[in-house]
Amino acid sequence: MELEIAATSPYVPALFGLAGSLIGGLVAGGVSLRVTQQAREAAEQAWMRDSRRDIYDRFLTSAQQLLDACANRWRLGSEADSIETAHRATVEAYGVIQTVADEPLVHAARVYARRLLELEAELDGTGKLGSDNFDIVAGLVRLARHATIDKMRKELQLAATTWPDDRTFNPFLGTPLEKAYREALSAADGSAQPQA
Repeated sequence: MELEIAATSPYVPALFGLAGSLIGGLVAGGVSLRVTQQAREAAEQAWMRDSRRDIYDRFLTSAQQLLDACANRWRLGSEADSIETAHRATVEAYGVIQTVADEPLVHAARVYARRLLELEAELDGTGKLGSDNFDIVAGLVRLARHATIDKMRKELQLAATTWPDDRTFNPFLGTPLEKAYREALSAADGSAQPQA
């Protein structure tokens, strides 16, 4: 008889209702917490990606300005002011890349920056390779730029590119100047096999 009284008590449905509400609240709270966490992580990743794009842009721009300033001074004897400005901007951006980039990109950017610094040092005779190698180093700077861009693209989850060898690349493929450019490449470097 006590069993029948307990089963018919108005407190039993209330307890089940309370337990269901608590369990439902916990599930809803857990789901809400997880969704909020995922949204925060996605926002952080988007912010990091955008921040990386900005710093990568700064680094590539300043490094190209440094290369151009060095080449202008080498060929035209221009002022060193533009070199100093570009040097400072490149080193600043490179420092940030070391902080925010993944290791493969940091390595590629280091090679790029060090080659640029060697090129700059060759202008005043303090380079380790000597000023006779200025044009070779400048060409290697360009290759390091391509490698750095590839690592940036990979880190930003963009499709990788394949950079053809500058000695054999024909930018006039499919134009009336294709053959003339190919012949000029062959004449300039008999060992290179220019693109058809």
